[in-house]
Amino acid sequence: MACDDKGDIIGVCRLQMNSESIAQLRFMAVTENKQGAGIGKKLISYAEEKARQQGATTVILQSREIALEFYKKCGYSVKEKSFLMWNEIQHYLMEKKL
Repeated sequence: MACDDKGDIIGVCRLQMNSESIAQLRFMAVTENKQGAGIGKKLISYAEEKARQQGATTVILQSREIALEFYKKCGYSVKEKSFLMWNEIQHYLMEKKL
């Protein structure tokens, strides 16, 4: 998680090891008024380094349409259209080789 100078949480990301070589980023979020400040990129970079340390060679994630460009800028590519949450929020499986 990322906190500001007051200790307030401004971003979160969970790393999950799905296998010895595949890690998954989950529950990624940055508070709206802090988006665009590089916090999300720092969270991803930190999680990717932890994944490497644990032997992962690939990181996957599920992205909403609104976040696709952000993840592409971080080096992820769309693998497939995956699921539709609550019949309205399209998600996409994305992947990055470490």
